Amino acid sequence: MQPRHFEAVIFSAKAAVAAVIGALCYKFFDLPGAPWVAAVSAVLVTQPSLHSSFQASFMRVVANLAGAFGGAALLAAIGQPIAAMAIGVMVTGLACYLLKQDDALRPAFVAVIIVTLIGENSKWQNSFDRVIAVVIGCMCALVVGFLFDKISNLSRLQAKNGSKKSGQQE
Repeated sequence: MQPRHFEAVIFSAKAAVAAVIGALCYKFFDLPGAPWVAAVSAVLVTQPSLHSSFQASFMRVVANLAGAFGGAALLAAIGQPIAAMAIGVMVTGLACYLLKQDDALRPAFVAVIIVTLIGENSKWQNSFDRVIAVVIGCMCALVVGFLFDKISNLSRLQAKNGSKKSGQQE
């Protein structure tokens, strides 16, 4: 198998395992809300390297905190979901632009939209549930990424040692 194909298989497996573990962890803790948020977060932050997964996770958690709580505050203050969403997306976009946080833009937009349009009944609880699901998904993706990296490094080390031993015997 070509190295590029092998990397695609490994990356896809890492994303699949992270999504499953994220959803199962969310269900295991019997949290209110939807386990799909944890699974989606796990997939979105899964990257080829652990370092880039950590950066993506951190950015996603921060963006979701800002978007979810900003959206909930606007919904509580304005009371109209569509107006709160429009103002929230606008303010979030400008804040990300001013802070030069382009990577945070889309997850923060999504958090604002979900919280304002779904969270009409219990504004703060839905925001909190969403942030918890995002954190769980990101943590699961990091653990899975760490384990995949350790297994990959171990197999490379064994392959390297195996090639040295076969070279010495000839």
